[in-house]
Amino acid sequence: MRTAASNSFSNLLQQQIVSLRSHRFVGLQFPAELEKQFEADVSPARSKRLSQAMLLMAVLNAMFIFSDYHSIHNRFMASLVLRIVIFPVLAFFTARIVRANPPRIVRGATIIMLAGAAAGTMFYLYRDADDVVTANLQVGLLLILLGTNVVMRLRWLYSLFCTLACIATSVAFLRFNASLDLVDKIHLGTVTACSAALVLVATYSLEREERLAYLLQQSNELKTTELAEANRELEMLSHQDGLTRLANRAAFDRHFEELWRQSTAEGTPLSVVMIDIDHFKIVNDTQGHLYGDEVIKRVATLVQQSLRGRDDFAARYGGEEFVLLLPATNLDTAIKVAERVRLLIKMAGSPAPNQPVPQPEVGLWTTVSCGVATATGIESMDRSKLLAAADMALYAAKAEGRNRVCAAPLLGVTEKQPQA
Repeated sequence: MRTAASNSFSNLLQQQIVSLRSHRFVGLQFPAELEKQFEADVSPARSKRLSQAMLLMAVLNAMFIFSDYHSIHNRFMASLVLRIVIFPVLAFFTARIVRANPPRIVRGATIIMLAGAAAGTMFYLYRDADDVVTANLQVGLLLILLGTNVVMRLRWLYSLFCTLACIATSVAFLRFNASLDLVDKIHLGTVTACSAALVLVATYSLEREERLAYLLQQSNELKTTELAEANRELEMLSHQDGLTRLANRAAFDRHFEELWRQSTAEGTPLSVVMIDIDHFKIVNDTQGHLYGDEVIKRVATLVQQSLRGRDDFAARYGGEEFVLLLPATNLDTAIKVAERVRLLIKMAGSPAPNQPVPQPEVGLWTTVSCGVATATGIESMDRSKLLAAADMALYAAKAEGRNRVCAAPLLGVTEKQPQA
């Protein structure tokens, strides 16, 4: 059954799903509790993926060594040290930091730092280069932006900061580069700015889709959980008597079959106690059905309290009749259990009557009659015979004056039985 908390969480999920599915620019941050859960759920896998992407970034950065050899031959040794030694070491340590699943701000700052180191490497190596090499620098800068924002999927706010920083640095580099004329600077600057804008759009879209997918997954899991709980509740209700909350007749039939197979396999006795409320028709006729229901509920509670442990099984057999299944229980012990049920109900008595009692000689003092039957050595026996024997013993108790326990003769092979 849904609780207030699950209802509130479900409503929150639906609100966020509707917001992210809308065709307008919306903030990506969830409400505090949901954002905390989102971060906790996605961070481990995200940190692992980012650490791998950082190592890949080091490999890709090292591949520029071939371009550097031809374009900046005079600085090739510096390129070799920066791209093959310093940057890979930096990428390795940052990957180790991120793989440890640090807080989001630490993870974002680490990625930005590594991207800044890659951009700084290119700016240092390509300073005072000619216009062709400067154009290659802009391409390399865009590759860094793509790798950082799209491949690593930097969060939107960090991506915005990183992109704006790269644009500002690129503009400053173009502004002070004497090898380019004004037209080339405007052209390269425009290309960089437009590419950066596209990168920001892509980053926003990727995070939006990731968050929407997470919300949909959470919503589906919640619905699956609620459906499973509803099915369990329905299954329980299908096995439960609505008035007494004891097992119903269908549940009794299934459990009786299981215990019969178990007793057959283990060679242990199985006992049945049939219980019937005495003079129940008079109770209903004089006090009404609602009062009769109260009597049935009280008896059901007392029957449940009389059980010895979780192996004993009680069910409402129908109307004012109840039944006990006592596995691995011999006839003497079953009689004692039935007698305990009878005495407990007799001492508890009846609820206060609503109307005067028309038959004082009968009264409303609730009592029960019990019929007991035990079967042992039951390999070739029909289990219905055990029920029939208990029922016959119950009728004998009624015929002898009610408020008593009668037992049927032992069914099956007579042998020494283990005490319960």
